[in-house]
Amino acid sequence: MRSDERPIGVFDSGLGGLSVLLELEEMLPAENYIYFGDTARAPYGDRSADEVCRFAVEIGDWLLERHCKVLVFACHTATVLGMAALTALTSMPVFGMVEPAMAEALDDGEDPVGKSAEASGTAHDIWPVGMIATQGTVDSGDYQSVFAAKAPGKPFYMSACPAFVPFVEKGVLSGREVDQAVEQYLRPLRDLGIRTLILGCTHYPFLAPVITGFLGAGVRLANPAHKLALMVGDYLRTHTMLNGSNEGKRGEREFWCSGDTSEFKAISSHFLSRPLDEVRRQVF
Repeated sequence: MRSDERPIGVFDSGLGGLSVLLELEEMLPAENYIYFGDTARAPYGDRSADEVCRFAVEIGDWLLERHCKVLVFACHTATVLGMAALTALTSMPVFGMVEPAMAEALDDGEDPVGKSAEASGTAHDIWPVGMIATQGTVDSGDYQSVFAAKAPGKPFYMSACPAFVPFVEKGVLSGREVDQAVEQYLRPLRDLGIRTLILGCTHYPFLAPVITGFLGAGVRLANPAHKLALMVGDYLRTHTMLNGSNEGKRGEREFWCSGDTSEFKAISSHFLSRPLDEVRRQVF
């Protein structure tokens, strides 16, 4: 059987994409990974579309130079503002967050509770759908357009949560300030009666316990990272690109960032529940 030992490249504006890496590692542990967090330029949510697009192309090109076989945009803002530009420049497979976010929210058949109304007649189980994201993702209008096309007439609401990414980047996942921000951003969605909340930024799963504590157990949190990992795995299997040389073993991991490596190492080790041997720095 052919074995493709080239790494999977995963990048984010900072530490949030580690939530995607965790899902990928769970499903594809034998694969080799290169993770890049653009911590020196985070957060992306309040930057211009042109800036984010340029950052995405820079980082994508750099990962391709390191012979990645697949690129994963583990950042919703970079996906909606930069993925198309990078995809136009390479024939390598590039995965972003929009498609898995839709699949996870509507659940396209894996979870009976999450099926679309047309498929199961259980519209009350998932609707209304809310989504929290960065300001850049909200302003792009991409998710609003995709939902309007995929589920016309269904209630879909978005809310920007600008303080969430800085909290996660500092490793602050609870406390009074976090609670206040959660209430400020999510009370309007709770008042609208949402039944599903899409975590539309890869940083947000690290705040899931606080978010669920405020919304209540009756609101399902949709983390697109799960569906994204499934899509990547399906693609690698279909195209005979799995790393068979590591069968039964864990693949290699490389961690890079554009900012302070010691801070990245400390917080990432906490998020991943394991110490990182080394974090290297790459500045653009």
